[in-house]
This record gives sequence, C-alpha cells and structure tokens, in this order.
Amino acid sequence: MSRVRWMVGWFLVFAASGAGAADVAILKSVNNVAWRPVLDALRRYSPTHTFSEYDFQGDRAQGMRILEGLKGQNVILVALGPLAAQLAHQVAPDRPLVFCMVAEPEKLGLVPARNVTGVALEIPVQNQLAAFRVVNPRAVRIGVLHGPDGNEAVAAAKKAAAVVRLGVYARSLESDQDVLLALRGLFSGPEEVDALWLPADPLLLGDETRRFLLREAAKAGKPVYAFSASLVAEGALVSNGPDFASIGEMAAELVRRLAAGEQEPIGMLVPRAELIINTKAATRLKIDIAPDVLAGAIKSDGPR
Repeated sequence: MSRVRWMVGWFLVFAASGAGAADVAILKSVNNVAWRPVLDALRRYSPTHTFSEYDFQGDRAQGMRILEGLKGQNVILVALGPLAAQLAHQVAPDRPLVFCMVAEPEKLGLVPARNVTGVALEIPVQNQLAAFRVVNPRAVRIGVLHGPDGNEAVAAAKKAAAVVRLGVYARSLESDQDVLLALRGLFSGPEEVDALWLPADPLLLGDETRRFLLREAAKAGKPVYAFSASLVAEGALVSNGPDFASIGEMAAELVRRLAAGEQEPIGMLVPRAELIINTKAATRLKIDIAPDVLAGAIKSDGPR
C-alpha cells in the first residue's frame, strides 16, 4: 500500500471514530461477489457503526418486503446496485440514502434528490483517456463502437479527447451484427485508428461479441483500452476503472457525514481510478511503457 493511500485510509478511520454511532442497513440488489471489496472497505472505515446486510436477490418483491420491514427504524441506508438504490429512494424517501455500484444514477432519479447521496461508478472520461495516452503515447487516433444509447457518452469523449490531444473516431451500431463492418472501417482505410476503446456499452459486452472484438483487435495488431480488470484478463492492453475499495471508503465517508448530522446536500463523490496494464499484450504489440507508469499500475499477465 502506498504512503498516500495509507494516510487517506488512516484519516477516514480517524474521522469515522469521531462520528456518532449509527445503525446502517446495507441493501444489496444481488449478492455479487465482485462487490465484496466495497463492503469490506465500508465496514473497515466505519468502526463505530452497526451494520446489517439484506439481499434483494434481484427480486423487486423481495426488496419491497425488506424495506417495509425497515420502516420506522432509525437507520442510514446504503444501497448497492440500481434495484436497491431505486427502491430505497421510492419506498423510504425519509431515510438518508447512500448509493454505490449504480451506473448513470441521474437516469434513475437519484441525482439530484433529497436525502440521497452516493459514489460514482464511472471514472470521468477525460481521466480515462489521459491514462490511456500515458500508457501508450504513440496512439493518438482512438476508435470506439457504441450502441443506440451511446451518442451522449461519445460526444463527451470527443470533447474530452481534445484536451488530451487525442482523436476519437466513433462508429454507431444498431445491433451486434454491425460489429464486423464497423471494425473494418476502423482498422483500415482513411480513418484507420491506433487503438480500440471498449466502453461499458451493453451491446458490446455479450460473451460472443466481446471475445470477437478482442480477437479481431489482436489480429489487426491494435491495442484495446477497457474499463475493467476482467477485460484486461481477457486480453485488453489496459483498463482504467474505479477502485472498488475506494468506493467503499467513500461510502463510509458519506455515512460518517450523515451520522454526524450534516444537513447540507452532499454531492456525489468520485472514486480513485485503478490502472491495470497487461504486460504480455504490451510485449506482443511492441508497446514500450514508461517505467514510472508501470510502477504506478497493477500489472496483469492477461489470459492464461
């Protein structure tokens, strides 16, 4: 653990110990094992609070029963995932709510909302692109595929790309049947790109489509930039996504502030990013990564 991270962690524990003890109900949309670092950090940085966990099991009716059972109790709600967050806000609007592991909370009516605060799931797109540029500075033309709902995100990416001196070349897809033709346009011809950026677009993340994208990029000698460690494990060069432990730490900070009686609206917090680099992919693609960049990243060997 770096000295900076150790100092941040120490501060959060110290700050939490100064807050009043609170009862905290953790509401899980599903029992997702990948969320365990979030929960562990939340508990670790909240030593004075009492926690109870409730699993909605992906079932709205189950979630309603749990929330009905919590009515009248003086608890702070921490919701993981969209189902738990949205139901908690609808059924118990009088209870303070901290959400996390929720993509696009604005579309669910969680931001802005009374008694609701949370931790973002996305790293700002400018930060992601800047990280990719640092890892592979020679790649200045970035290709990206997206589904029908991705126009707004791509527009934000193009605006951010100008700041870090990158060009973003987008191809819109109506369905996953359009992937092959779109890739051909990005991997050859007048708009040939240096790398392929794979965003968190549902249209691209099905097993068959995702593996096809990674396989075709490897054949074309194009590095893939991603948003999660799992994609690096499958062959992407680099990911820059949220550090789940950091999400838990920040959720603990929000619980502390609510338990201390803070009345002013609390804005959504942004977690630390986690840079993961596939060293085998870098070697295969003949990409020289600066030693200081490697030193600050988590290194992966990619597919086994």
